[in-house]
Amino acid sequence: MNYQKIVNKENRLSKTYRPKNLVKIEPKVKGSINPNRKILVEQETFENWNALVEDAKKQGFEFYISSGYRSYTYQEKVLKHYIEKEGVDAAIRRVAIPGTSEHQTGLAFDYFFVRDEENHYDMLEDDQEYQWIKNNAHKYGFIIRYPRGKENITGFNYEPWHLRYVGGIATYLYENNLTLDEFVLKQQKRLVLTK
Repeated sequence: MNYQKIVNKENRLSKTYRPKNLVKIEPKVKGSINPNRKILVEQETFENWNALVEDAKKQGFEFYISSGYRSYTYQEKVLKHYIEKEGVDAAIRRVAIPGTSEHQTGLAFDYFFVRDEENHYDMLEDDQEYQWIKNNAHKYGFIIRYPRGKENITGFNYEPWHLRYVGGIATYLYENNLTLDEFVLKQQKRLVLTK
């Protein structure tokens, strides 16, 4: 699997694209965002997420996946819901158009953390849980895919809850404050210059 594969508004997946190596995750938290929904992610992504979760527990943090793989058809439903709720312009800024969602790769997911006994799990930038993810996710091959201040590059709003598995390049991206888009563009320029 190419963990550097970029999916965005210019690089779309087909309607029928579905990764072959998806694994099922059982939601474990009472009152979680999707307690009865089947959550799928790509296998290596899941294995690395489990390593992150285990190390986070040692620091007293509990993290869970709320939304993993989404088919093209499911993404159509999500977009339709937000169009009806917020209007077309707001929905398109918030939700990926079908075929442009990284969720369809199985390499990206939304996560949350348990804030208290009532299972509140808001995502705030100042939270120590978020700061831990921000500063440690790269060690497990993950990046915050849509960081603050890079909206004009990624084409998506800031999403601190959206992680993307990129494997071995994650630490390089983290240390150089690069998005996956910037990294891929740099690689493409290198290829052009070496031809």
